[in-house]
Amino acid sequence: MERFRDVLTALRGRIPRSLLAGEGWDRLLERVGDLPAAAACSLCGFEFRLDEPAAAADFSNPVSGGRVARHYIARGEAAAPESVEAWLAAHLKNASATDRWLESVLPAYDIIGAPAGRPEPPVVYLRLLPGREKGGIAAGPAAIARTVAAACARGGSEPERRALARALGALPAGARLAYVAATPNRAPRSVRLLAANIGAREVGPLLERLQWRGSIAAVDRLLSGMADLCGRFLLLFDINEDGALPRIGFEMHALRERVTNDRALFSAWLISSKNDWKPVIRRLVDRGWCLPSKAEGLLSWPRLRTVFGEAGAFQLYMGINHVKLSVEGELLRAKAYGGLRLLPLDQFAKKAFLGG
Repeated sequence: MERFRDVLTALRGRIPRSLLAGEGWDRLLERVGDLPAAAACSLCGFEFRLDEPAAAADFSNPVSGGRVARHYIARGEAAAPESVEAWLAAHLKNASATDRWLESVLPAYDIIGAPAGRPEPPVVYLRLLPGREKGGIAAGPAAIARTVAAACARGGSEPERRALARALGALPAGARLAYVAATPNRAPRSVRLLAANIGAREVGPLLERLQWRGSIAAVDRLLSGMADLCGRFLLLFDINEDGALPRIGFEMHALRERVTNDRALFSAWLISSKNDWKPVIRRLVDRGWCLPSKAEGLLSWPRLRTVFGEAGAFQLYMGINHVKLSVEGELLRAKAYGGLRLLPLDQFAKKAFLGG
């Protein structure tokens, strides 16, 4: 297997068709099928819209070393100098400007809503190292803003710096920024933030400080209605210097209370089970936020199997990491994030996937 499309094709029978099939399957292969097969060795994230019947998914994949990094570097070197791809290539070749505060980079591809034949650049999620700066990060807003602006392929980072400074100042004590995202081609110009260690009772006051114009009472009802099943969540919001934009999201995890480290939430798909997610998914269906066919697909997604193919033996991990409930005005939408990882078990498979 040379390409990611080969991996997906080999695993086709294990991917629920209510989640990914038909045009959605074709669009996914078209957009990310040319990634190296080695991309399957890191987390492959599939984001499913639970209230839509179309069997389609957006996709994300952290950039790891080896063939995957070389693929992004080669594409970036052939791209326009002022582009997301060129920035990513330059970062992968020399991360010395960010290695003090940036842990990893995760490109996220909008596939469902993207125009056919005109792929948009990925949103670039920057995973931040913990530190002592306000917001529990290892760098101030100026350093992060410069990188966000460059990754968006736009000049001037002052709007991002002001937005970040505003957000950091509004966060409650103990909260930390886990990710900052560069969102090219998104209007209005803003910064996407993913914050951890925020309690349900702190969300309303935070949104007031951010001058969010939505219904805080509706948010409180949403959180209280899920608290018994999803005690851990991350808050996702877009912010500019004028305040928080209308849509906000809650990434909810079906994890036991003993999980107190927010970093564990990013690998929840490995440590949560189908039984953990059954009551969550059933409630989404009961509230009308998830179609029954999508629920059936989600509950057949988690699996741990040894699989065999022409390239050797592999361990297949599949799991649900979180559901995301997004609020914008009176509209509430649910998505689910399914993780997949395929690890080679013998030397023949490792060479086929990773080279050497």
